[in-house]
Amino acid sequence: MKKLLIVLIILAGAGVAEFWYLQKSAHVSKDPDSLQPTGQISMDHKNIAYEVGGVSIKLVNGYAEVVDAPGSASKITTRYFGNEARGDLDGDGAEDIAFLLTQDGGGSGTFYYVVVALKKGDTYQGTNAVLVGDRIAPQTMEIKNSVLIANYVDRKPDEPMSAKPSLGKSKYLVVDAGKLVETPIYVASVQKGATVSSPLVVNGVAKGLWFFEASFPLKLEDDAGHVIAQSHAMALGEWMTTDYVGFSGTITFTKPIGVRYGYLVVEKDNPSGLPEHDDSRRIPVIFE
Repeated sequence: MKKLLIVLIILAGAGVAEFWYLQKSAHVSKDPDSLQPTGQISMDHKNIAYEVGGVSIKLVNGYAEVVDAPGSASKITTRYFGNEARGDLDGDGAEDIAFLLTQDGGGSGTFYYVVVALKKGDTYQGTNAVLVGDRIAPQTMEIKNSVLIANYVDRKPDEPMSAKPSLGKSKYLVVDAGKLVETPIYVASVQKGATVSSPLVVNGVAKGLWFFEASFPLKLEDDAGHVIAQSHAMALGEWMTTDYVGFSGTITFTKPIGVRYGYLVVEKDNPSGLPEHDDSRRIPVIFE
């Protein structure tokens, strides 16, 4: 009889414990966030698609792996590398995020690309990728005046891939109609909306194709397009190249009476006169 009584007490205790557990579980918060599975993917810049080499690559936590070709055992791996730079690159006032990706295809190469996650409301839109180089040494990235500057160290043109990178270089990129492209010129000394006075020093870098006989035209215009002053920027190095070359120039002018706003116009030198070879940049300025 005693044994039967003990068994009944144990069973009763178990029933009470189960009832208490179920009651407690019934009062657990049903907040959706608390019920999300571990490792849920958020729509940030490491979890959206970018176009790399004409192929859309969807990152998941900064990583993607695709088969190189149908039936092939080799895979192409794309990874978030970092070197983030934040700022507005498409002129909508929102903070975009630029960073580096690496891509490996199973060979000896590791290719570095620049991409941008454009901020669109509560999410991001990935751009195309721009190749920086193979097995380079990435340095810093920064955004200045809506221009993305990617600094890195590469090998000299005559060096083998086995050589250690030793030549400092930069790429200057802009977002044009949602597409990331390399810009042929970057004016460092005059920012958009800058207040200017005479003499106005203009310097930066430009692709060699912007020069002719080591120079290209500079103009200062009022807001109606009337020319106030003209000058030339001169190359600071060998200009017969497809790479970037430093330049510097000075515009001396008399402040126009009654005019507050104007433009610094930086023009590609075009000795051919053919309109398809024309190019220029207009930077809004304020006269002091």
